[in-house]
Amino acid sequence: MVEGHLRKRRYPRLRVEHPLFIEVLEERGPQGFSRTRTIGEGGCSFASPHDIGYLSLMKVSISLAGRVVTADGRAVYQLPQGNGGGYEIGVEFLRVSSEDRLHLRQLVSSRAR
Repeated sequence: MVEGHLRKRRYPRLRVEHPLFIEVLEERGPQGFSRTRTIGEGGCSFASPHDIGYLSLMKVSISLAGRVVTADGRAVYQLPQGNGGGYEIGVEFLRVSSEDRLHLRQLVSSRAR
């Protein structure tokens, strides 16, 4: 495991699956659909068949409770999954609108109870 992945989180995360679209912001960077594994106000994780690369910048669009939350983020960890199963990617949100951040906060607090 990556050391940074083991540190204490600033924001709680929920283990939930929501559809998301990832667009890595580099020339011919991978893009595609997946599902979240965890989500919180400060980031999310998802499965990817592609090696995205540590600290790669990306745009994330997540379908949450009737709306699409968009964020600019970066990959803060990438863990290989066994038997050629791709990677688990951890994303830190860098830029999120105030409305989308509030929506994330409300989702996490309502489900954490």
